[in-house]
Amino acid sequence: MNESLAVYLNLDPDKRSENEALIERIDDLLLTVGMKYSGIRNMYIPVNSKERDEAVFRAEKILREVDWLKGILAFTMVGTLTSACPIEKIRTDAMSDPAPEKLWYYERYYQKTGQLAHAVVVDEDNQLRDGYISYLLAKKYGVHADVCEMVSGQPLRKVVRGMHVEFSGGKWRRKSKKRYNWIYSLKAPVVPGDILLVNTKRGADFICVDRIDYIAGYKFCSQYKKVKKHMNMHMEEEKGTDHEK
Repeated sequence: MNESLAVYLNLDPDKRSENEALIERIDDLLLTVGMKYSGIRNMYIPVNSKERDEAVFRAEKILREVDWLKGILAFTMVGTLTSACPIEKIRTDAMSDPAPEKLWYYERYYQKTGQLAHAVVVDEDNQLRDGYISYLLAKKYGVHADVCEMVSGQPLRKVVRGMHVEFSGGKWRRKSKKRYNWIYSLKAPVVPGDILLVNTKRGADFICVDRIDYIAGYKFCSQYKKVKKHMNMHMEEEKGTDHEK
C-alpha cells in the first residue's frame, strides 16, 4: 500500500515551456518530502520504500497547501500494488483458523457474487497480516485475490466505503450517490451491501457498504472515524432496485 502517488494537473496545452517549468518545480517540491519522479507519466514513488506511508501522506498534504498550485492541482491518487506476491508464497503460520460462522458469511457472499469481499494483506516477508478468509477462499475456489503489502510496524486498518441510506417503504434506499469512508474495527464480518451505523458531522446515520479496502500508516489511519455498529441487515441491487435481504 502507498507505493505511488499520481498527480493530475489542469494545464494549458499551449504553454509547453511554462508547464515543463511547473512540473520541474513539483519534482523538486516532492523530493523535499521523500518522493521522486518515477519516469512514468505523472507518477511519483517514495525514495525509501520502508517510509512510504509517511512520504505519500506528506506529498499529498504539501501539494494541497502550496499557493502556486491553487487552481492548477486537479487531484492526486494514491497507488496500491495489488500483486505484491503470488498467493502460493504467502506465509500463514501466524494465523489461526477463523470461526466457522465468519467463514460461512464471507463464503456465502462469494457464492452469490463470484467476488471476494476484500483483498489479502501481507508484510515485506510475505507473512499474512489480514484477509485470511479471502486467502482461504481464493485457494479453495482457485480464484484471483488481490494481494497488498504493508510496511511492518505501521498500523493497518480495514476501511468501508459507503453511501448514506434510509429505511423507507419497507426497504433500504439511497439518500445520495456520494461515498464516504470509515474504519471498520468491529468483530462482526462485513461484506459489500451490509448496512452499518456510523457517526457523521450531522450525527449518527446509516450507510450501505459499497467497497472494502485497507489503509496503512499512522497519518492515513487517523483521518477516518470508526463504524459504530453492524445492523445485521443487507441491501442488494436487483433489476435496478434496492431491496433488503
